[in-house]
Amino acid sequence: MASSAIDDWLGTFPLDAWIREHVAAVVENLPEVVRADLMGDPGFVVYDYEPGPGVVMQVPVKFSGGGRPGRSVVIKRTIRRSPVAFVRWVIAHELAHVYLRHGGRGLENDPERAADLLAAEWGFPRPEMR
Repeated sequence: MASSAIDDWLGTFPLDAWIREHVAAVVENLPEVVRADLMGDPGFVVYDYEPGPGVVMQVPVKFSGGGRPGRSVVIKRTIRRSPVAFVRWVIAHELAHVYLRHGGRGLENDPERAADLLAAEWGFPRPEMR
């Protein structure tokens, strides 16, 4: 998939430029079936925000077919202070949740573990943190 298609798609979301760059790098490395699922979903939203005192963040939600709420990924801008491997793992992990529709996968029923495993399959294993 041409990265310009990914860039055009991500341009429809109000993302910080630094975060957009890392989301693009993760999306570009996803399997085609996953990329198509996310990019083809009119109810999908990716959003970032700057947390702070008095900040109230509301998760943006679009509605997909049948009036059902769509899928959303929200990233805190404080992630900019983290190592790149961690940033990309977080993005892949959150995209895995969305792709799995916040459920388990196969023999792994725990949604957190399932998202970790899928992100690792996509080339974004959870980095060791000190």
